[in-house]
Amino acid sequence: MVERHKYGDGIIRLCVSLVCGCGISLRGAVKAVELFNDQLHLGIEEIPSYTSITNWIEKSGYFTCTRSRLKESGAAYGVIIDESMQIGSEKLLLILGTRADKKDDSPLKTRDVEVLDMSVEKNWNGALIRDRLKAVTAKMGSDPAYAVSDNASIMNRGIRESSLVHLRDVGHTLAMFLERQYRDAPDFLSLMKELARVKNREVMRPVAYLLPPKQRIIARFMNLAPCIRWAGKMSRLLDTLPPGEREVFQFLENHESLIRELNTVIPVFNRISTFMKEKGLSQKSVEESIQKLMPLVDGPFPRVSRAVKECMAYLREEAGKSSAGEDAWHISSDILESMFGAYKARKSPNALNGVTPYVLMLPLLTKVNPESGSIHVDFKQALESVFLRDIDQWADDNLSENLAVKRRKKLNAA
Repeated sequence: MVERHKYGDGIIRLCVSLVCGCGISLRGAVKAVELFNDQLHLGIEEIPSYTSITNWIEKSGYFTCTRSRLKESGAAYGVIIDESMQIGSEKLLLILGTRADKKDDSPLKTRDVEVLDMSVEKNWNGALIRDRLKAVTAKMGSDPAYAVSDNASIMNRGIRESSLVHLRDVGHTLAMFLERQYRDAPDFLSLMKELARVKNREVMRPVAYLLPPKQRIIARFMNLAPCIRWAGKMSRLLDTLPPGEREVFQFLENHESLIRELNTVIPVFNRISTFMKEKGLSQKSVEESIQKLMPLVDGPFPRVSRAVKECMAYLREEAGKSSAGEDAWHISSDILESMFGAYKARKSPNALNGVTPYVLMLPLLTKVNPESGSIHVDFKQALESVFLRDIDQWADDNLSENLAVKRRKKLNAA
């Protein structure tokens, strides 16, 4: 048994793994344990409540984020930093740490990182970000070799004021170069409007099976490939479609040149982005990427040429920041976006709650066995060494007031 708890670490591990490792909701985990108990005759006399599971997640998450494998290893480390989209009235700033040198040919996974800092503000600015980075430096006992983030101005300012090497996320940056060339271009805007119009108009009609993929509203240029790939295929299929379907998509003929242009550059940019995420930032990976880009420089599309030249300059500039010798550095913040997504999928749907102590589930994602979904944490030590008052103190230090609780107290006093 775990001291001060009525359950053993086996049932605790099962429940926490169901939620954090397998993506089951808190109440769903309770039902799952009830089912296992009934069908497998586990002999569990009292099924844990979702409140108990919440407490176990928060305590073990707190335990995990207050112990750094990176610091214990003494290895050079890098940080990945970004703020979430609005959660209620707040924004969560998350700082991940990872070994500075890249060890394999695959993108970063959750097991390759650890949570170094989580903080909430209504609005972040450069000074606040600088302060959180300095807090991480103090916690780790040394400066990170570099900080990876997107191109947001507050991130640029905060990292610059921290005097850290700033590596700009490759996915966001390549999308930015495309955005500069096409965002305000009349032919591009016309095509996007036509795609949105046909999707809205035909969604309930027989031709709906051929409609374009949904467009992203935010960071659209990071996800243009599906729409443009669809447009290229439909342009080639037009003459084979029945008259009624061909009439619906006839507008694509007016955009053939632009579709061909975008299908020239976007697949190459996506391959460069994937390649750099897999190989990391090094002189070798940059030169190989530039070789892939060279054929587009003198191509027939001026906008493509300009975007490619910006991409090549960016890659060379980032490579010039590296002091890793033959080793590669990480240059993607995708893993951070994935962790934000995992938290948003599990948090309360009530926006008034904002960011709650349940965000402490994020450190546990770095302990998930990807094959089984089980969590590699010493739950007995975690739950015996962490008290609810520790969670309350952490929330006071890092989170803001829960507006749903404030609302309830105010209304109950009426």
